Amino acid sequence: MTYETLKASQKEAIKILENSYAKKRLSHAYIFEGEAGTKKFDTALFFASLLLCSDANKKPCGQCHHCRRIQHQTHPNLYIVRPAKRMVVKDDIQELQKEFNKTALEDGAKIYIISEADTMNPYASNALLKFLEEPHDNIYGILLVKDSTKLLPTIRSRSQIINFHSLPEITIYENLIEQGFDPQLARLASAIHHTTDSAEAFLSLPNVYDLIDIVYALYEDLSQQKPLILTFEKEIFDVVKNTDDYQALLDIMMYYQKDLIYGKMNHHKNLIFDDQQAIMETILPHKTKAMLLEELQHMLSLKNNLNFYINERLAFDNLLLALERRTNHE
Repeated sequence: MTYETLKASQKEAIKILENSYAKKRLSHAYIFEGEAGTKKFDTALFFASLLLCSDANKKPCGQCHHCRRIQHQTHPNLYIVRPAKRMVVKDDIQELQKEFNKTALEDGAKIYIISEADTMNPYASNALLKFLEEPHDNIYGILLVKDSTKLLPTIRSRSQIINFHSLPEITIYENLIEQGFDPQLARLASAIHHTTDSAEAFLSLPNVYDLIDIVYALYEDLSQQKPLILTFEKEIFDVVKNTDDYQALLDIMMYYQKDLIYGKMNHHKNLIFDDQQAIMETILPHKTKAMLLEELQHMLSLKNNLNFYINERLAFDNLLLALERRTNHE
């Protein structure tokens, strides 16, 4: 990811770091808080490059010897802690302290990044706290967390917390296009998911095309007033295996349903499944806007219920029966 793309993704976080650097008001410890996929680690590398970049006129330049090594995570002044198992343990922090007590191989700031820092056990937390209580000049720490409240209050009080927000839909879409994904699939994935990583994971599902085909088949049958459950039973065989598959299938259905609502409102530029307009035009005369919205609400309720132990097959059957019944014959 280029620095320009990163800045567009997390404008507020980058601005805070750049302003702090420009005004020489850097904190010795930062907490980057946000969900997975919000580019916390990339921003930590950006911060390291900001501190070590050779280009005084364009910091960070991304091209100098320092910036390149930081991007490849091989710079001797950069130390990264990753939990070997499910948590960061005391040995990880002690190894960090030992490394930073050595004489630096190169001049300039020394930066450590602790990934998944909110998984630190109490021993690791106390070891890190001692390290923070005696800050050394030109040493900066970045703790990457999903939830900063899981850190010791004394660690939080000695750190500056920077919040990372979900990426804008257009940014996720552009990231997916850059990686060569089909534009329609990129629109769908960026609408469903709030991070590039989760959108990529969705598009990398081995059955994602089959799931879309199931939704297409269901709405085509709806346009021809055929029983939906028969199609559903036939199409999901060997495709839908678990709750995650049902969740993905329902996500796709919900955005097809939203396309129907946009079609009812003549907002065709908002369509994701624009290749389905002919089928949608067959369905829309038999559905009022209120019906379409109530059906979408039914889907949203089902999505919430899928997080609990329910009979997914029966729940989907009830949804399909509701889609069949709710038809305006006027």
